Amino acid sequence: MGLPPPGKNADQCRGGVYPLPLMKPTCTPMIFDLGSVNLNLKKESEKLIKMKQLIEITGVPKGTIQYYINQGLIPAPVKTQPNMAYYSQAHIDAIRLVRELQSKRFLPLSVIKKILKNKKNGLSVDEIRTIAEMDGKLFGNLEQSLEIKKATEKQMARRTGVELKDIKELEKMGILNPVKKGNQKYYDEDDIRFMECWEKLREIGFSKELGFTAETLKPHRELMERLVEEETKIMLSRTLKKISVDEMVEMVEEGTAVLNTMIGLIRKRLILKTVTEYAAAFKDGMEDLTE
Repeated sequence: MGLPPPGKNADQCRGGVYPLPLMKPTCTPMIFDLGSVNLNLKKESEKLIKMKQLIEITGVPKGTIQYYINQGLIPAPVKTQPNMAYYSQAHIDAIRLVRELQSKRFLPLSVIKKILKNKKNGLSVDEIRTIAEMDGKLFGNLEQSLEIKKATEKQMARRTGVELKDIKELEKMGILNPVKKGNQKYYDEDDIRFMECWEKLREIGFSKELGFTAETLKPHRELMERLVEEETKIMLSRTLKKISVDEMVEMVEEGTAVLNTMIGLIRKRLILKTVTEYAAAFKDGMEDLTE
């Protein structure tokens, strides 16, 4: 929902509600599409600045700012006229974050763009910065773990007994995450353990002849991704600026194993609940047929 412009009340705009349609509303809203970050700005309620001031504040050249806008790295300006553009604190924060991720994290713009997409999920600049600071600290250093236990694609297939096709498909789905060193890809201990579990499912009876392919795990991958996104928001909303990044890392590492057990128990109970509900519904249906 938007807010009515100055001098208009909500009752004057389509039945008392100020909409955000793509077509022209009866009351023209000061709302603009700002790419990955949607802002609802009114010049009267927020101090907006021009390009010259934005350059002075951020120290970033005009050409670079325009490139960031074109690439969707920062919001598009608020345009009141075709040749009149204004910028807000959100633009300043976004530019500073991009520069910080470039200079301190040495990330390419393509990676930064993916990171900034999380802003549309409600993450603030400080929250994104905190996540970036956790990079390389969670669950040990991957490079070190590769020196301890690593396997190429063919080595993992021989060790676990899985087919190369399954490895390729699971990697494509983002379930397996090999690290490339030179011209070779290496799978870490978690990848190897995952494929051992996949082969165990095969032994239990989840065979490809019955239709259990790597694609079967797609719903699990999607649900886990959504779960982690929500967990991230919850964790940051409770801990940001209250504890250090190192303390957050320790909580996440130790809490993950505990939560995995809890999730397993919840899933087990939901399976039982589902079976019980279907059984009861089937029984009721059969009783109706015999009456």
